[in-house]
Amino acid sequence: MTWIATIGPVEVAAAHSNGPPGQKCYNMHGHDWKVTVQFGFARLDEYGWGPGFGEVKALIREYDHQNLNDIVSPPSAEVFAQTLYNRLLTAFRIAPTFVEVEEAAGNVVRYYE
Repeated sequence: MTWIATIGPVEVAAAHSNGPPGQKCYNMHGHDWKVTVQFGFARLDEYGWGPGFGEVKALIREYDHQNLNDIVSPPSAEVFAQTLYNRLLTAFRIAPTFVEVEEAAGNVVRYYE
């Protein structure tokens, strides 16, 4: 038996400056990022759980009201999604099926391995 858990979207307000000089995104600005994570798993813990929803959301919310330039390099949506994927994999020892980051309406990146 296999389970799939989808967690999110979790909103994170964070700032970054990114892109080549002269582009509008080069200037510091913020987004209300929406992060969605999916895990597939075949085993449950002693409580009948897969990855804890609250724990996953807490890890994502660590980025709330942060400057991504101080945390992610380069601070793009693509690298932010990859960083979250790696942190979730390390924290829960289960590879996410994907991590999806929506920077703005219609601008979505999905990272998976």
